[in-house]
Amino acid sequence: MKITKFALLIFPMFLFGNTLLNDLKKQELNYDKQYSIQDSKDTEKSWVNPLMLQYSYSKDNSIGTITTTKTFSISVNQPIFKSGAIYYSIKYAKNAKSYNLGNVELQRRELIKQALDLAYDYKINIINEEIIKLNIKNAKIDIQKKKEEFLNGVGDSTLLNNAVLTLNSLKLNLEDLQMNSDNLKYSFANISSLNIDTLKLPQFRIIPINRYINHNLDLVQQKRLKKVKKDLYKMQIGNQLLSVNLNASLNWQKVDYKDSSPILQDSSSDYYRVGLSINMPISFNALNKIEKTKLDYLKSQILITDKKRVLINQYNSIIRQVNAINKKIKIYKSNINIYESLISSTLDSIEAGNATRLDLEILQNSKKTMYLNIQILKLQKQKLLLNLYYKLNNFSLTF
Repeated sequence: MKITKFALLIFPMFLFGNTLLNDLKKQELNYDKQYSIQDSKDTEKSWVNPLMLQYSYSKDNSIGTITTTKTFSISVNQPIFKSGAIYYSIKYAKNAKSYNLGNVELQRRELIKQALDLAYDYKINIINEEIIKLNIKNAKIDIQKKKEEFLNGVGDSTLLNNAVLTLNSLKLNLEDLQMNSDNLKYSFANISSLNIDTLKLPQFRIIPINRYINHNLDLVQQKRLKKVKKDLYKMQIGNQLLSVNLNASLNWQKVDYKDSSPILQDSSSDYYRVGLSINMPISFNALNKIEKTKLDYLKSQILITDKKRVLINQYNSIIRQVNAINKKIKIYKSNINIYESLISSTLDSIEAGNATRLDLEILQNSKKTMYLNIQILKLQKQKLLLNLYYKLNNFSLTF
């Protein structure tokens, strides 16, 4: 089995997305989907007029005896030709269904992205907590060293005071981060029933710009909207032109006389009527109605081009941000090399009695923060790349 590179990168997300949303969100989306389907069926049949059933019962004595009359009829007045309006109304229903279902799918993708964004932010926040904890350790060591220097008469009380304030600020920042982690966890729980702490996030890579644009659901939806607007335009033209209606009815009537006579005898009858009618509306604002729908249709064509331009700019912006993150990662890796050199020199200084284990611990903690910052940047890069994937319309598997 061979899986294309493009599919391999996209497939985990959509497989992941099926279980990411909680049952309530799935039900909400399913109801929206079913509503769109039923709305399409309703619209597709809207050109068919209903059969009219009519029953009447009456009594009168206008001819000197009580006459009872019962009638029943089934009738229809059905357009069978409307200069293309019927054809385009059926076509409109189908295209509107695709468009509305696409909107439901976009809602699902937005929820998936929202959940993943929260998960990325949560994991970034947890790492920031670890960085703060390491900085707190270094701040405590710094206070200890400055306190010893101050007690030995070689330190400055202002520097000691500043070190205490720095520690206090770090502790407050840690509290804020922990509160933020809780908030992110609760927000995630509103969308997903999965455990955010054990959640394995998908990994993404940069995809070619043509795939990002051509497979983007926003562009697909804009093209679907163009079809809908075209159908509405054609329907409006047809509605202002010649139409042919079929008129038909089946009728049954029964007449009873209370006092029958040779002249007045009970009777019953059934008969039908069938015919055609030709209608031509003369509307003073017909051209305005047609022009309005035409302008809507023309605008939908422009919006496709505009959407492509927006997607190109979005793609380029994401790529620039990813490249900036890669540069930052290189800087942190360079800093790690510097810290490794400093740690090696400090070990030599400790053996020579020119440095202490506290100096070494500060450098080791600082080196750890470099690794943690790289982890944060990698998560930030994945969060950015998510924007390239979550609206992709499809993916392909080849075997």
